Amino acid sequence: MINRRQFVIGAGSVLATPFILRRSALAQTPRVRRDVMAMAPDDPFFSDYADAVRAMHGLGSGDGRNWRNQALIHLNHCPHGGPTTAMDFVHWHRNYILFYEQICGTLIGKSDFALPYWNWQSGIGQIPDPFYDRNELNVVYWNDPSDAQSDNWGPDEVTTTGVRALAKGSGLKQDPQRGGAFTDQNIESIQRLTDYSLYTGRLEGSPHNSAHVIAGGFQGHMGDGMSPLDPIFWLHHCNVDRLAAEWQAAGNTMPPLDDNFDGQFVDGEGRPVPANSASVVNIGNLGYAYETPSGLITGPAPGPVAMSLFAAPAPQAAMLGTTDQGQQAAANSTTNVSVDTSNLSEALFSARSFRLFSRQGEAKLGAESGRVLARITGVDVSNAARSLIVNVFVNLPEANPQTPFTDPHYAGTFSFFGMAGKMHHPGSYLVDITDALTQLAELGRLSSSELTLQIVPLPTGEGAPDVGFSFGGVEIFRT
Repeated sequence: MINRRQFVIGAGSVLATPFILRRSALAQTPRVRRDVMAMAPDDPFFSDYADAVRAMHGLGSGDGRNWRNQALIHLNHCPHGGPTTAMDFVHWHRNYILFYEQICGTLIGKSDFALPYWNWQSGIGQIPDPFYDRNELNVVYWNDPSDAQSDNWGPDEVTTTGVRALAKGSGLKQDPQRGGAFTDQNIESIQRLTDYSLYTGRLEGSPHNSAHVIAGGFQGHMGDGMSPLDPIFWLHHCNVDRLAAEWQAAGNTMPPLDDNFDGQFVDGEGRPVPANSASVVNIGNLGYAYETPSGLITGPAPGPVAMSLFAAPAPQAAMLGTTDQGQQAAANSTTNVSVDTSNLSEALFSARSFRLFSRQGEAKLGAESGRVLARITGVDVSNAARSLIVNVFVNLPEANPQTPFTDPHYAGTFSFFGMAGKMHHPGSYLVDITDALTQLAELGRLSSSELTLQIVPLPTGEGAPDVGFSFGGVEIFRT
């Protein structure tokens, strides 16, 4: 892999901390969040969670722990809607899940109750069978109405229903056109980003948004602002949080920000609680840890460590090309965007810093600091287009709605969950085109002076209208 990408290694100072899994002892035994895809259908978690969901449905409307009230917190306060501007996406949801988990434990009398994470990369990325077989975990059984509106979400009332577009036994990765956001290659490309704003933008806009859209479709709760009405929502966001915790454990820095969430959440007793972004940066202070195949993640990496292998300095971030020719991207069709570029080959094959070894010399995931990204700018999308999955290809004029994500020209996917119909200025979406460019270069199909992007919007779910979106331009840049 290193030779293929022409990574240059030389003497110098260490620029990046290796991927480290902290195993330090905590003051108390943490609640362990496990991979739900590795759990047996009769695991006690499913009956415990069913009991908690039933209990929340039984609470009165004046109780903040009530099932609908918990979903309204999301509608009224969540910071979705701008993958490169909503910096507190991870921070806010980390608080949200933390207090929800506490509510579940209190209601069923188990203080060690821990939510598992829905690992989209595992197998075909299916929702576990108990979320269909157990009534309390099946969104269809409750048939909760959404019927709510918040200016935080948009001007339109949310009118989704208790259905799932993802049928029992099917998975997020199973659709050959819509499942590209959940491949190991895509997730690893996100985890390799070292800039937090780029990282959280890609994490939200690609796998996070796409899972909402595919699971809920146009009609189901998971596809819109009242998504917490579906019990799988909380495991979905546990996985987002797990990836962020792994990213921190790799030595990356999550900024504390300065956002105040006081009064937005309630604790296990239903009392409003103080909350902010800075208090959740270190999960080691929050009483939980993540069980992963690589080990137990209990918090961020403790700091830089020495390495016997050094990386040459990475290039500084630079713009490689732009176009401000806005277009309308129609659904179920292909929109071609040409961008004049400069130094594309140099950016693609320049020296990069990366992480190879942990403190003990164990090989870990490389974390390149140099990537080539495309930013789709000035994105404006109506609420009717909220279920779109947008595929992006590089230098493939014949790309069409049937082109699979396994095509070597495929670069990535983004979706609009949380942005469609928003009452604010247009947003932007990121696609990492590094791997597609590398493959094209190997095939001799890459020009350093121009590239074209193919943008293919695909409606998802029953009843989804054939509606596209507009955008103002494209930026190609190197990190």
